Parts: sequence; structure tokens; C-alpha cells
Amino acid sequence: MTSWLPVYRHGHITGRTLDVMRRRSDGFRPAIEFLIASAASSLREEGLRFISLSAAPLARTPPSGAPDQDTTSAEPNGLERILNALGSALEPVYGFRSLLTFKGKFHPRYQTLFMAYPDSAALPGIAQALTRAYIPALTFKDTLQLLSRILGRHKHP
Repeated sequence: MTSWLPVYRHGHITGRTLDVMRRRSDGFRPAIEFLIASAASSLREEGLRFISLSAAPLARTPPSGAPDQDTTSAEPNGLERILNALGSALEPVYGFRSLLTFKGKFHPRYQTLFMAYPDSAALPGIAQALTRAYIPALTFKDTLQLLSRILGRHKHP
């Protein structure tokens, strides 16, 4: 199953973005690939300008545009280290990085997405909202364990 949301420009639908994709764990493995390719073909015939496979939060692409774990040669700043650790810790739960790798099969054009926020004091609230959106059943105890894993993994000597 795939679900596509409309993308509007100047009040008209110009594209679609992939909202949800799911298949049964015992289902036909390439079913999602078939559904995405079929949707792309149908949407092109409808005259839409583009489709988006949507974002893969906490997964990054290197400058070459191919998905990879090693995304930069420069030393990451503090926030980047936290986001990388969070992405790594959440991979078994959500699979952001494997999602990016999956989407790479379609040879997409990668575009960086940015989040603007008024002040770094807003980040804990933003993090809580995003966590609830992606992992709604996460308990307070689970959150503490996750934070412990993230902080424990990146202690510097």
C-alpha cells in the first residue's frame, strides 16, 4: 500500500509526495517498488511535474548525492553529532537510514531539507513533537533509555 499527498503551487496540484508505504511482512518483497513505479508512471500521464519520495529524517546524503553513513569529511558540530547519534539509535526502531537506502533504488534527485526554529531553546519541544509523530508509543522510560544510549555512545575521553 502506498499513499500520496498532493503538492500545491499557486493553488494547483503540481506533484505528489509519498506519505506512507507499507507491505505485509510476509508479502511479495518488491511490491512497494512496483507500486511506486506504477504511481510515477500514472502521475506522469496525469501531467504532474514531479513526485517526491519524501524525506528520510536523521539520514543524510554525502555531497556526491548517494546515500551513505559517512556524510561529511569535516568534523560535525555538536548538534550534528547529537542528530547523528539519534539517527543511529533510532535506526532499529524506525529505519531512517534504511529508508534512504531503499529510496535510492529509484535514483532520486536529493534535496537537502532544513528546519528553521526561532531559538535553540525551542529544540527540546521540537524533538518531543517529532518523536511523538514518528514513535507515538514511546514511553518516558523508553525515552530515558534512548537518551542513555545516545549519550553513552558519544562520550569523549
